[in-house]
Amino acid sequence: MSFDNTVIPELLPPYEDGVFKTLLTHPDAKPVLRDIVESYLRFPVVKVEVRNVELPISDINEKRERFDVNCTINDGSQLDVEMQSEAMTGDSLRKNHKIVKSRAIYHLCDLHSGQDGRSIRYDKLLRSFQMTFCGYTVFPKSEHFVSRYNFRDEYGMELSDAVGIVFIELTKLDDVVKRSAETMTGEEAWSVFFAFGSDPKYRELLNKLMAVRREIKMANELLQSISKDEIERARFRSRRMFRMDMEHSLIAARDEGETSKAKNIARNLLKRNRPIEEIMEDTGLTQDEVKKLTIDQAGDLGV
Repeated sequence: MSFDNTVIPELLPPYEDGVFKTLLTHPDAKPVLRDIVESYLRFPVVKVEVRNVELPISDINEKRERFDVNCTINDGSQLDVEMQSEAMTGDSLRKNHKIVKSRAIYHLCDLHSGQDGRSIRYDKLLRSFQMTFCGYTVFPKSEHFVSRYNFRDEYGMELSDAVGIVFIELTKLDDVVKRSAETMTGEEAWSVFFAFGSDPKYRELLNKLMAVRREIKMANELLQSISKDEIERARFRSRRMFRMDMEHSLIAARDEGETSKAKNIARNLLKRNRPIEEIMEDTGLTQDEVKKLTIDQAGDLGV
């Protein structure tokens, strides 16, 4: 999953973080959000209430969450729903994606412990869930696109159902999209919508999903409305430019680090009187770069 760098698509991608939040917190999206929550949590949900409260700008630097979608459901449970379309800074340079996993745990713990335990018995606290959609692969060793976690002992015995974490990897749908719309489960259908809702190649499949699932049709209509809003398109463009700038900075920093490492290797090889051609081959540096190092090194030695 990636963003086109030059053209804003006719339909904004529902897997993009800002579009995702706008879609699910829309006043008309309650039936959509209810069906999504029920599909992934796998228990009946009658009603969902969004309770997002944005922090004042002055508080942005505090270590407090800015939930994508923070809501409660009919049995009193509370839920944080997040979209992470691209690997977080730092995680993109590693393979274990420890940051996004730790982030989900932090949000869940903060959500659950934020209840007033002084006036509520511990066994009466609201259940808390954290759900993260990922536009990249977090668990490469698992073939499942939905991963669920809660408190269990080493033998699989459940300690409590008071909390739970759900990860949905939108990159693992190759087999799902081969199935007919009529046989897809709720979590399969919604995952296809978020992954490919703006992709013309999957329009036929999405049309079939809308025909069999009323809530997906509603979500598609909301997505079309959001996509036509010039303010939303401007926000999307701004977020994309910011993300591109961030990626450029990360790549530049990585390249600078690699160049610095290569120069250190070259300096050591020069001390051993290795030929310039060999140093160029071993480090990837240009002839001019190696010659400059030779001059600098001679200067340092007072030659």
